[in-house]
Amino acid sequence: MWRALPRVAALLVLAALAARLAGWAGLPLAWMIGPMLVAMGFGVSGIDVPIPRQTRATGQTIVATAVGLQLSRDSVFAVSGFLFEMLVITGGSALLAIGLAPLLYRLSSIDKASAFFACVPCGPAEMAQLAEQGGGNPALVGLVQGLRIAIVVMVVPIGLQLAGVPILAPVSRARDLFAIDVLTAPTLLLAVIAGQLFRRMRIVSPYFLGPLALASVMAMGVNAPVEWPRALTFGGQLLLGISIGLSFRRDLLRSASRFVGASALVTLLTIAGCSALAWAIAIVDALPVATLVLAAAPGSVTEMSLTAQAMGLNVALVTTFHIVRLFIIMPLSPLALRFLRPL
Repeated sequence: MWRALPRVAALLVLAALAARLAGWAGLPLAWMIGPMLVAMGFGVSGIDVPIPRQTRATGQTIVATAVGLQLSRDSVFAVSGFLFEMLVITGGSALLAIGLAPLLYRLSSIDKASAFFACVPCGPAEMAQLAEQGGGNPALVGLVQGLRIAIVVMVVPIGLQLAGVPILAPVSRARDLFAIDVLTAPTLLLAVIAGQLFRRMRIVSPYFLGPLALASVMAMGVNAPVEWPRALTFGGQLLLGISIGLSFRRDLLRSASRFVGASALVTLLTIAGCSALAWAIAIVDALPVATLVLAAAPGSVTEMSLTAQAMGLNVALVTTFHIVRLFIIMPLSPLALRFLRPL
């Protein structure tokens, strides 16, 4: 472990520098995209950088707490009126996964279980576990699910900016970087406990949904808002970016380069399909296009909620849409796989 410290230090320094460069370039989610690209470089080049297993869970806990503290009672109640739109986007995402799985299967010659769970827009860990239970390859599914999230994080927010969609940038002040009060540390501690409780209850994405629930309750119940330093949020983004980037191991990429390439194509098609559906709903309901595109994007609830927060969009709406999709698609995925096996 001690021998790996120089590599870990080099990764952290380069990741922080990349985040700063991405920020100066005006990229959204600079502290996730920059470190993710650096970590990808390490992984693809075969440089072994051992990081703690809880790296992603720690990043999720920090980010979920920051997102939850942004929610208000009014915003949560306002989102409850969009149940029909949530179901439409969930159904559309499921149909895209079912429709694109046979294409991925034929393009990559991988087994049907792996092809299907690689297409389902849910968390990498959850889909890898379901793939293993269905007779697929969990390592490859986890890899391409990480690839999906990486592509969505880079393509969707930047695509919105290039398309000229109006995006309200959040107001930031220098003092917010290290803003802290007496509730900050207890909130973080309670968020960690909430994540562990959700994990023991076997709830999906426990390290995001647990802290999110705790922080949301605090945000709606405490009169004065809890100060949350932006530096801590940046640290959570950095940990998420590194954990995603290092999942791109050279040995896996070599053993399944065709599968990875085909998965990238399928991810782009899924982004296009979900964006078109979101655009149609936005036109019919007169809702902000950028917010609906993020709400429908085939990314993880963690990264999409964080993207909404970073871009000054409706965090409550984006988060709720993704949570609803997660809880509907996750339990139904094994049933959909049985339908696809004869095809």
